[in-house]
Amino acid sequence: MTDPDFKEDVRDALRAHICTHLYEVEPGQFVRCQSRRAAVCPSCAGLYRGDWERIARSGIYDTDGQPVTGYRYLFITLSAPSFGRVHRVPKPWDETRRPCRCGVTHTPDEVELRGMPIDLDDYEYEGQVRWHGALGRLWRSSVVAMRRRCADAEYFAVREVQARMALHLHVVVRVPAWSKVDAETMGIAARSAAATHPVTGELVQWGKHGVQDREIQAGPSDTEGVTPDLSRAAARIVSYVGKALGYSLKDVIPGSSNAERCAPERIAFLYRLRAAARQTVRCPDCPESGPGQCDRRAHDNLGYGGHVVTVSRPSENREGWSLSHLTRKRLREERRAWMAANRPDDVGGVSAGDIKLSKWLRIWLERHGARRARRTWEAQQYARAP
Repeated sequence: MTDPDFKEDVRDALRAHICTHLYEVEPGQFVRCQSRRAAVCPSCAGLYRGDWERIARSGIYDTDGQPVTGYRYLFITLSAPSFGRVHRVPKPWDETRRPCRCGVTHTPDEVELRGMPIDLDDYEYEGQVRWHGALGRLWRSSVVAMRRRCADAEYFAVREVQARMALHLHVVVRVPAWSKVDAETMGIAARSAAATHPVTGELVQWGKHGVQDREIQAGPSDTEGVTPDLSRAAARIVSYVGKALGYSLKDVIPGSSNAERCAPERIAFLYRLRAAARQTVRCPDCPESGPGQCDRRAHDNLGYGGHVVTVSRPSENREGWSLSHLTRKRLREERRAWMAANRPDDVGGVSAGDIKLSKWLRIWLERHGARRARRTWEAQQYARAP
């Protein structure tokens, strides 16, 4: 029988290095919490981010790690419309110092004001939450609009929370090299789309600010006479996708990793948004009693209940984003196969069938088992009658 103290030590080691909120589905068998929030579980959030970075790479590189030829890559940003006047605080690299609508010219050090409403009582909290509830429909309309311009377009889209707590999308669009569309054309097409809210039926559209449409160009070659390739550009794409994913997995309080360090105004702003999402704005599955009794994730996520990342899937007529058809399901299966092949032997009362661990933990278990056996022997020696 497994020593309870030993099992607890194993569980603590797993929580410290693998997952902070493990679930024990069977005696000695643990599964990850699979949280996407780095503040809840850095390990699971990092694994989630790593999976999507691999999928992002699989739409740009071939299996040999070389950029795939015959394609162009467009970068498009889609943002939310305005729901009220907010403070304009420049980023550290922004040399422009324009006056804010509050009448003050802010500096980059005033990060706690970035995205904050100038008047907390005059902000459309419910409007922003409702817009989040229709974001999935709006994005699907944008995909249709872009594919009217280029039927072979494939995409990788990441949702990120802005300082004003509204979501916006960073989209990498892959089009054939022979296509005549450019980033501006595709951006205009995406932003021209509209959709209706699934509950209220109101029209929702994209915002007109924060536009960043550009083609990701091949970097210059250091060798004379050699045609530039997409190596550097591809690396920039993956790097930016990883950066956007990192921001998306953080807590939704910009400027701080801890709510206790935030200004009271920031906490009040976030509280009102959450109150609107939980108590006022209905989703399609809300019961008659209202959103307060609805268990949909959207009510705890400022109105948005969808995924952080969306990629185009393969079909009979489409190749999909991933040129090697890589998915998170396939990556999980690869990890399970690796774990099965590297399962530890019987150590200190824990058999290979009792617990599924990564290879690094096998050494720790062996050392811990040896120490446990030594302590047991010493206890037996001391327990003997003189």
